[in-house]
Amino acid sequence: MSKIIDISHHQGDIDWVKASKEVDLAIIRIQYGTSTIDRKYIRNIEECKKYKVPFGVYIYVTFKNAAEGLAQAKDFYNRSQGYDPLFYVVDVEESFGASIQNIVQGTQAFIDYLKIKGVKVGLYTGHHFYEPYKMDTVKNYDFLWIPRYSLTSAPGLKPDYPCDLWQFTEKGTVTGIKGNVDLNLLNSNKTLSWFTNKNDEDNKPTEKDDDKMQFTNETTKAAVRDHIKQTVDKKLIDKSWLDKFDNGTMTNGDYEGLKIIIAQRSK
Repeated sequence: MSKIIDISHHQGDIDWVKASKEVDLAIIRIQYGTSTIDRKYIRNIEECKKYKVPFGVYIYVTFKNAAEGLAQAKDFYNRSQGYDPLFYVVDVEESFGASIQNIVQGTQAFIDYLKIKGVKVGLYTGHHFYEPYKMDTVKNYDFLWIPRYSLTSAPGLKPDYPCDLWQFTEKGTVTGIKGNVDLNLLNSNKTLSWFTNKNDEDNKPTEKDDDKMQFTNETTKAAVRDHIKQTVDKKLIDKSWLDKFDNGTMTNGDYEGLKIIIAQRSK
């Protein structure tokens, strides 16, 4: 039986020789906030690569506002991107005492930062959390992942909200994993290959000539460049953004996302 699992150090040392024969996709925890790094993430990633198990990565976030959300996004991306995961997931299921508005803003800042990096981004949030904490107002992610458990290891009621992945049990079993493990099912028109095939042309970030920033006059172009340069001088963004503008490869999407980051960091 093919399975989609999500794992952390709570599963201990997985026997990937055995698990790889059952698992179609693994979603590996990298960290909890910025202070707790998952003790098994490197081993799990290396074993997935060795046994050709497609994998994405996730972080259980603890931010209380947009600034903390952005900081955790940067830390998560920097720790993960060298392993070339298929996608990145932000797991938002606790408020940690923050207001609904701040949680929404933190989640949006997190997602927007990763999207600017040109990667596929997922939002995981609790079934009980989705509407009360207005996760339904968050935008710009590529897929939504929601848990709703039955009392057994078999699927029960589907989530009340449209989502792409359904975490249907925390009592699943996989050969090679001691104890229980979370299992997930596809729950939309997104196929398994949408999640696993990073060579699929439909999934690759594109940069068409038509998307590149174009200007009808030099005054507007100079004003945009000056805006970018000022934020570089203030160390709000990296100089590579100015270089990208100067060499003509910055897209309209790049600039729109960049403005969101600048606004967040200027507060």
